Amino acid sequence: MIVKALLVIICNFILYLAFGSFFTVRKGRGWSLPVAVTVGFFVYYALFAVFCLPIMFTYRPLSLLTRVWAVPCAVILAAAIVCYGRRWIEKFRKIVSDRTMYPFWAGVIAVTVILVILAVITYNFTLDAAYYVANVTTNVDTDMINVYDPFTGNWQDHFELRYVFATYYTADAVVCQLTGLPALIQTRFVMAATVIVIVNMLYVYICRYFWEDHRRAFLMYLFMTFVNLLFISLYTSSNFLATRTYEGKSIVGNISIVMIFILYMMLIKEGESAGVFMKLFIVCLGTATVSSTANMVIPAAVFIMFVPYAVLGRKLKLLGKILMCIVPEIVMMIVYVLYVKGYYAIYTFPR
Repeated sequence: MIVKALLVIICNFILYLAFGSFFTVRKGRGWSLPVAVTVGFFVYYALFAVFCLPIMFTYRPLSLLTRVWAVPCAVILAAAIVCYGRRWIEKFRKIVSDRTMYPFWAGVIAVTVILVILAVITYNFTLDAAYYVANVTTNVDTDMINVYDPFTGNWQDHFELRYVFATYYTADAVVCQLTGLPALIQTRFVMAATVIVIVNMLYVYICRYFWEDHRRAFLMYLFMTFVNLLFISLYTSSNFLATRTYEGKSIVGNISIVMIFILYMMLIKEGESAGVFMKLFIVCLGTATVSSTANMVIPAAVFIMFVPYAVLGRKLKLLGKILMCIVPEIVMMIVYVLYVKGYYAIYTFPR
């Protein structure tokens, strides 16, 4: 079971790298492994939603989605290996060949493993935590998608739109059905470990951005990790990272917002030539399929960072691009408000 779970984690990162390479790896230009993996993470879940929602809203079984989703994954992975396999090998060889960085990477790996262990063994006592694991379990056991209440098992006559567009959890159900992993292992171990590793990859990117010296970079990395561990409260993303790691809110607070900050740094250093706004749109679109929390948090984060840059730099033409990036969240916010106000409902059966 543990070996299978570890293999699924490795497969996750291979797929994320494959999906992200199409948007981050360019011939003749340097590229960042953490950025490629993180962008690929959001491409993966955004594309999954495109396949998931039509199948769910036409009352088709989860097993159909599992078979359908395997096809684009296989095609994209094969295409990425052909197009970017050599660039991947070059990147890993470059990392391995720099012996001066061995202490840095050893320290990062040690801290990351400790954080993964802490996240996995931490007791989850919230109703939300139980809901999401139960949601994956219910979908797998009933071979349907969000039709039955995860807590009671009762049939629901309409989809609960607070959760239904967050197809991130349905992707977990697909993996469970494909691999045979129990939902608890997939969520509490596989995805918790995956999130922790991605977060630490982004921390490393930020530290290396500010410090070329690996000693200072590692000290900054330790400081960031230490502060995050001690900053746990009801109102911080640290709480979700430490205790509810696999939840969509944790991804929004610890991956999406950090990635938006990294893109902001890339815009300042490299300008628009780095494809910042394309990557920003991908992050915003993918985050909208992870958690409904993104509908409020992501527009705020984007505006706080990018609007002052455009206004103070007298680059007002960027305001249109900034607005386009948060369109997915705006659309989802409108869809949810109309549902809450009773203007419509999406039923779980033909009417």
